[in-house]
Amino acid sequence: MVSEKRKRYLDEYIDKRKRVNISLSADEFSKISYLADLNNTKPTSFIAQLVQHHLNKSPFISSQLQDEIKEMKFLLRNVANNINQIAHRSNTLKVMVDERDLLMELKKLEDGIASFIQKEAEK
Repeated sequence: MVSEKRKRYLDEYIDKRKRVNISLSADEFSKISYLADLNNTKPTSFIAQLVQHHLNKSPFISSQLQDEIKEMKFLLRNVANNINQIAHRSNTLKVMVDERDLLMELKKLEDGIASFIQKEAEK
C-alpha cells in the first residue's frame, strides 16, 4: 500500500512533469547518441537540453565549445591585464605608448572570438 505522503508526491509530480515520446530513425538516434556522448550526457538528457535551448531561443553550445570559450575568456583577461600594465608603465615613465592601437588590437581579437563562437553555435 502506498503511503499518503508518497501518493501526494506522485500526484504533484504528474501535474508538474509531462512525458513526451518521439520516434527516431536508427541514423537519427545514432547522431543523437554521438552528440550526447560528446557532451557527457545521455541521449534523453541531450534532447531535453536542445529543446530547452530552442524554447529559450539561445544557441546550444557543446561542453567542448564551452571549455574553449572559457579558455579564450581567460586569455582575453590576461591580454587586457597586460594592456593595463603597459598603460601604467607608460604613465609612470612618461613614455607615450599608443594605447589606441593596443585597444584596437584587443577589439579585433574580441570580434574574431565572437565570430568564431557564432559560427560554432550555428553548426
